[in-house]
Amino acid sequence: MLLARPTSPGDRFDRKDDKVVDDSDWSPSARDARRRRALERSRLFDREAERYDRCRPTYPDAVIDDLLGPKPEGLDVLDVGSGTGIAARLMTKRGAKVLGVEVAPRMAEIARSHGIEVEVAPFEDWEPAGRTFDRVTSAQAWHWLDLPVATTKAAAVLRPGGSLRLIWNAGSPSDDLADALAEVYALALPARVHNVFLGYAANRSTDRRSGLTSEVAAIAGVPDFDAPMEKWFPWTQTYQRDQWLEQLLTHSDHTALDPAVQERLFQGIGAAIDDFGGSFVMNFETVLSTATRRV
Repeated sequence: MLLARPTSPGDRFDRKDDKVVDDSDWSPSARDARRRRALERSRLFDREAERYDRCRPTYPDAVIDDLLGPKPEGLDVLDVGSGTGIAARLMTKRGAKVLGVEVAPRMAEIARSHGIEVEVAPFEDWEPAGRTFDRVTSAQAWHWLDLPVATTKAAAVLRPGGSLRLIWNAGSPSDDLADALAEVYALALPARVHNVFLGYAANRSTDRRSGLTSEVAAIAGVPDFDAPMEKWFPWTQTYQRDQWLEQLLTHSDHTALDPAVQERLFQGIGAAIDDFGGSFVMNFETVLSTATRRV
């Protein structure tokens, strides 16, 4: 099933590793805080680059097909926050010409080993050198950016009629397992710890789908863009106990934990999954948000 609807600024999307400061605050000090935190977290991602490439979930074929459109061959794509090239590889397989921009050097190195051209820089500071593109894409990364700056820059490097296309995965286990994991997290984490998701950018089935409030507001603030549209793509993936625990180490909200806290938490998570038979089905939904540059 595929659902599409206009994006509303009042919506909310619970992304992993996000919510550093107030979404509505884009003062210079708040922007500086965001960029410092993004740089700190990029170092955590870079430290786990090999595991990230091995363990992070991919994206459904239908998402990539819709992102590129009916004629992907030869499209010029700028993939922002390209990481190890998980999404970029899927695009190049369809014939698109992809250039990645990635702030983490080790992640960029892995992407290059997979045949993806990558330039290392924060997107806000990256120099396009007169280059323009048919698509600006970002998979699981756009929320880390200075959104007003990045969205304006995306419009500037897009050709008329080109589009900004952003994707995120969100997933949750069954609500029964979610309840058991919630108890584990409540016992293991100290009071006032930063937000840590027990699923994949979601805690329960009711958390998976909401909106992209700050991203939509940033797009609305750029006159060159039409109003964004969302499409949602449901899919599932089964995780064995150890697969899930290793995957958790690719998320900065877990890797940033104190080692003793992390060990206690992972022991509890493993025991909870064992109680459910040693594996579980993660119910994913991938959102594709599209904004077209006006001609």
